[in-house]
Amino acid sequence: MEIKLSEDKKFLIIDECTDIEYEQLKLSLTKRIEGWRFHPLVKKKLWDGYISYIKGNKIPSGLWKEVLDIGQEFGFNINISGVKRLFNDNIEEKEFTEWVNEFFAEDSKFQPRDYQIDAAFKILKYQRCLAELATSAGKTLISFMVIAYLIEVLKKKKILFIVPNVSLVIQATEDFNEYNIKDRIPLKIQQIYAGVKIKNSSNIVVGTYQSLVKKNAEYYEEFDVVMVDECHQAKSLSIRTILDQCWHCDYRFGLSGTIPKKGSIDRLTLMSCTGPLIANVTASFLQDEGHISPCKVTIIEMDYATSEQKESFYFLSKTPEDRKNLFNLEQNFIISSEKRKKFIVDIIQKTNHNSLVLFYRIEQGEKLYNALRQTSNKEVYYVDGGTDKDFREIYKKKMENSNNVILIASYGTFSTGISVQKIHNIFLTESFKSEVIIRQSIGRGLRKHESKNILNIIDFVDDLRYQDANKTYKNYLYKHAEVRREIYVDQKFPFSIKNIKF
Repeated sequence: MEIKLSEDKKFLIIDECTDIEYEQLKLSLTKRIEGWRFHPLVKKKLWDGYISYIKGNKIPSGLWKEVLDIGQEFGFNINISGVKRLFNDNIEEKEFTEWVNEFFAEDSKFQPRDYQIDAAFKILKYQRCLAELATSAGKTLISFMVIAYLIEVLKKKKILFIVPNVSLVIQATEDFNEYNIKDRIPLKIQQIYAGVKIKNSSNIVVGTYQSLVKKNAEYYEEFDVVMVDECHQAKSLSIRTILDQCWHCDYRFGLSGTIPKKGSIDRLTLMSCTGPLIANVTASFLQDEGHISPCKVTIIEMDYATSEQKESFYFLSKTPEDRKNLFNLEQNFIISSEKRKKFIVDIIQKTNHNSLVLFYRIEQGEKLYNALRQTSNKEVYYVDGGTDKDFREIYKKKMENSNNVILIASYGTFSTGISVQKIHNIFLTESFKSEVIIRQSIGRGLRKHESKNILNIIDFVDDLRYQDANKTYKNYLYKHAEVRREIYVDQKFPFSIKNIKF
């Protein structure tokens, strides 16, 4: 199979292949979206739920490594001419390492680790790529090394750094200025989010994709480099729209603690926007090296529904029309359960040190907050998507400076990127099976702190299973818990299971 890189570097163009090679390539690069059965267009039979990353003879150039892997898997001889135009072969690892060591020579506090230097070098070499860096791998320091080298050595004029929320805009700005020893790099950082003042000149723009997506195409023409933090969210239309405006940038790369699994549609989407995964620093590696806290997961299977209630769920599962709404019915049932709420609240308030309590739905979060405010002698704070950014920062500082804080937060606000070292316990109070959300959520507590020896993760599971002589039913929320167990095994997080009936 003969493939070439297009002049604008956007596509791989298939010049020559057999019918069998093309069909296999198309099959491998076509995936159904998650939950496709429930998509409105699928329900109306207007779409089959599939997305294909091959259109005619064109494939997004970011998938070059995936194409080669497919060829190797099925024994195809694939040649991609021009692919080296996507790399920077002028950067030598030895020279880059010497530059890093010289840059940080006068401040031992920020001495980069070997794997951080390696990740930064690979990003600079491969230009369009992904790096999976677990929480506390030093993602911001790696980003700074890349940015500093791009500005000082490669003479890049303007860099766009995309983050998912305002807290990370502020956090990245503060960290970059701190890493910039003796102001060696002339950093002129422009923050972009709702209500911020615009400066006349800048060489680094750090902004949320929600604000940046509102800019017109001309705005992006001045950038030489675009980098996406927490890039697992790049399946968002807003981020992809921004990246589409930055195809002229030689450097387009993404960083995340949770790159979706190989072969998934989310991973193909990520790679099509940027490029292949070139660095992977796992949580288990960091734990083995002593860079992050060890953790243990306690799975509490709560058996609190009556036999009649469980049987009702079983009968609903047998009717196609009712089965469509069964997941929502389960969620509503658990939120309305006073027994469940009291059990969870009792465990949270009896736990020592600081706790992060994660929820999905506002109603659940508010109920837990109100109950804990009434019964706990700890400081209790609440954060959801509507909480002002200044209050979020205050609550974070309260947790860092105290040892008796309960922060109740939505997954959306505190599952990604937020840096708080002094978290001792994490409570998962609503069911999820998303690997990204689970790993990101646990990552909030893995940062080391002198006050903790281990991170305790408490995973609450709603056991609504029903069984008698002739009937067997396993509820959705319990199935989610089984998926989470697989994630714990994959990430080498030790766990135990407790079955509690009340």
